[in-house]
Amino acid sequence: MRPIARICVATASAVALSAGFTAPTATADDPKEIFEKVAPATVQVVGSVSSGTGIIYDAEQGLILTNAHVVAGETALKVRIGDRGPVPVRLLGSDPCEDLAVLKLSTPEEDLKQVEFGDSRELKQGDEVTAIGYPSAGGDVGSQKAVLTNGVVQVPDVAETGNLSQPDLPSTIQHSATLNAGNSGGPLLNDRAQLVGINDSYAAGDIRDQNFAISSSHAEPILQGLADGKSKNNPGWQTLVALSDPNFVDYFTADLQADAQALQKNLVDKQIDGLYVGSVDSNSPASAAELVAGDVITHLKDTPVTSVPQVCNILQSSAPGEKLKVSGVFTEDGKDVNGQPVKVGDPWSINIKLSE
Repeated sequence: MRPIARICVATASAVALSAGFTAPTATADDPKEIFEKVAPATVQVVGSVSSGTGIIYDAEQGLILTNAHVVAGETALKVRIGDRGPVPVRLLGSDPCEDLAVLKLSTPEEDLKQVEFGDSRELKQGDEVTAIGYPSAGGDVGSQKAVLTNGVVQVPDVAETGNLSQPDLPSTIQHSATLNAGNSGGPLLNDRAQLVGINDSYAAGDIRDQNFAISSSHAEPILQGLADGKSKNNPGWQTLVALSDPNFVDYFTADLQADAQALQKNLVDKQIDGLYVGSVDSNSPASAAELVAGDVITHLKDTPVTSVPQVCNILQSSAPGEKLKVSGVFTEDGKDVNGQPVKVGDPWSINIKLSE
């Protein structure tokens, strides 16, 4: 789960999603009934460095929806389904600019349950909602159980914006069902146990009980492309951090924060602004172009970029298969790929071919 410091698929899968939007009924479930219905379709997503939550939305195909930031930088992913042991999954597609990703079970599993989609556009302020997930408890990931929290809709449709190092999300539900680290990618449910949101973030600091979920009506049309492996908006870099982000060092582990702060100061003193590349996926377009973790990107298509929303605007307006000119600066003294000496702040430029 990423804290925020502000107030505020195959054809068969497409058929299953479309069929998931049903007319509302007059019968409401209590939280216990909601949990009993949806917990079996709520999984824990486990990676090598972090964990989160996912939602089985197509049991026949073994498709799971989660947040892109849950799977960012992971090379081997597994999910825990109820009391079953961890089973491997494949990442079919990820869109960091929408913070959505689709996973697929590597081998078929029997007796899977799937969530029913609801229409988030029907939500009203004050409607009761339920969140289910696997919040971090500081213990063994394998021993965690699904947790239920309740709340109400505070704002049924609000844009989540204003963070330099995170994408703008155009349609989210602000609600009061408590979220913690590990809830990312889990379901937000209406009183009929239908999926109306994908929990994504929560307000940090002194702000309490303000949590955000990507609305189901916005997410649902995106899933087919992700399940088909379309990832134009994901060149392969992960965890871009804006040099001008006041929380820059918080994106690094404690043992790296001093070095990160020194690097930030060094570049800012040189009047360099841009985005630090936290990691690069292997076998990605960015990796093929020899972008590496620790690089700093300053321009895309000759346009200055100083925030993740700016990067996403350029990616979303680019064409599949387009060659993207990426420019930046070196962050260490040494030699470039051609063996030429370089210093901190010296410029570099590469071309990254976006996925089709």
